Amino acid sequence: MRRGASSWRPQVQLRSSGGFTLVEMLVAMTLLSLLVLAMGSALRATAQTEERVDQRLARNDELRVTSGFLQSVLGRVSGQRRAGITSVDESPFLFRADSKELVWVGVMPARYGAAGRQFFRLSQANSGNSGALLLQFMPMDEPVLPANWDSATTEVLVRDLTDFSLQYQDAGLDKPEWQAAWESKERVPTHVLVSLATRNGGVWPPLVVAMRPLIGSDPFAAGMATFGGSR
Repeated sequence: MRRGASSWRPQVQLRSSGGFTLVEMLVAMTLLSLLVLAMGSALRATAQTEERVDQRLARNDELRVTSGFLQSVLGRVSGQRRAGITSVDESPFLFRADSKELVWVGVMPARYGAAGRQFFRLSQANSGNSGALLLQFMPMDEPVLPANWDSATTEVLVRDLTDFSLQYQDAGLDKPEWQAAWESKERVPTHVLVSLATRNGGVWPPLVVAMRPLIGSDPFAAGMATFGGSR
């Protein structure tokens, strides 16, 4: 009897192709996206930190330069009396001071090339929503306070100014106090307090300048370090 054909078939082993499944690809792409996002956030944070550091360094540099310049210019003040006084209510000095403007006679530091005594004016100039701190100066040709500053040299000390005020003090008094305007007919103040704020830099540290007399310009100056004497 003849045997029937065998139903045996060789078993073929299926092998994996070595690729990725769709799920694995999606997981990998998700992880890569998260990694790129994290790197982008880190780079953005680093850039913002560097920008803030640069702004702080620029602000500190502006503060240092402006403070040093004002110390050198405001620190030497003439107590010379002015001509043309017509009223006892007028100040006898070549000096005018209130909370927004200071006019005085002094000398420019030698490195700035303005020799001789100068009239100075420290004030704020407004333009739209921002302002600027200006220093104007011109030669003192005669002992009369200038009525017009159009011909003066103008230097911008601080830009984007949002607040500016001045206060004055006579440290020779028993109880010296800061005043928004100087009205004394006997002497000029010993100290001035400059308060500033800018749009990007915020409020600056208060700047206190000791106003020392130019020797020989003022009867109170002989043997004294500041107008008003020592405490």
